[in-house]
Amino acid sequence: MNLQIERTEFLGWRDAYRLRLGEVAMVIVTEVGPRILSLSVAGGPNLLFVDRETVGQGQGDAAWHIYGGHRVWVAPETEDTYAPDNERCEVEVSEEGLTAIAPAAPRTGLQKRLTVTANEGRLVVEQGVCNLGGALYPGAVWSLTCVEPNGVIAFPWGREGSWDLKKIVYWGRWMGHSTDVASRQWQPGADLFQVVPTGEEGKVGTGSPEGWVALCREDATFVKSYRRVPGARYADEGCSLQVYTCDRFIEMETLGPLTIFYPGEEVVHREVWTVTPQVIDPADGAALRGLLAGSMER
Repeated sequence: MNLQIERTEFLGWRDAYRLRLGEVAMVIVTEVGPRILSLSVAGGPNLLFVDRETVGQGQGDAAWHIYGGHRVWVAPETEDTYAPDNERCEVEVSEEGLTAIAPAAPRTGLQKRLTVTANEGRLVVEQGVCNLGGALYPGAVWSLTCVEPNGVIAFPWGREGSWDLKKIVYWGRWMGHSTDVASRQWQPGADLFQVVPTGEEGKVGTGSPEGWVALCREDATFVKSYRRVPGARYADEGCSLQVYTCDRFIEMETLGPLTIFYPGEEVVHREVWTVTPQVIDPADGAALRGLLAGSMER
């Protein structure tokens, strides 16, 4: 199945690209970002959250904007995390896919890259962070996808094997935010941990050796999978998978291992996106795992 790419406009941004893979459509805005700001399947609605207050704006601004959609950050969360991504990206389109590269952040010299290709009917979203500065920079590639708070988030929170150990981390307080650990939006199950949005702010995470997180809606299922590196160190108490909730959106987040960004070198974190109009019960771990069968990141 070939990936079709065409230049387009999107909600006022003139520099954008529409990618199609079978029933799945994606829009990448490159006037800022880069940002994936639309993801749909079978002609359905956009699964991603878009901040309507900043659509078509932001180019050249000095402030960071939420925008929405999918973005690339560097963990752990610090002041550097919020470096503005408001400049036009360099874009390369080939038979394999699309690559968008942002200018390097002035203070850190970190340059973000987003590449989207296709593999066996799935979208492969590769994020790279290259250190163009002269100093070492510790951190990890952080992949965040803002989705509409419509549906249920599900992810495995134990390890595979005869010793079934569960782990969940709650962000009690951080940077002026907080989590109510007793909230009914947190639904720990025997197999999967579910997040049922209530409009409350909060954040949870886990190590997730299986490496996937799903959005289960009444009209579609969207799963992000990634490869957790055994033995590697991860930020935030070892949480390579994190979910943030608020009244406007939910963030499905995955992280690469903690590392050192050496000058002149790029660190890469890859996700595989599986999107289908198939409706799957968020408690049905077997069905969700079956959907991921054969994924390169499983």
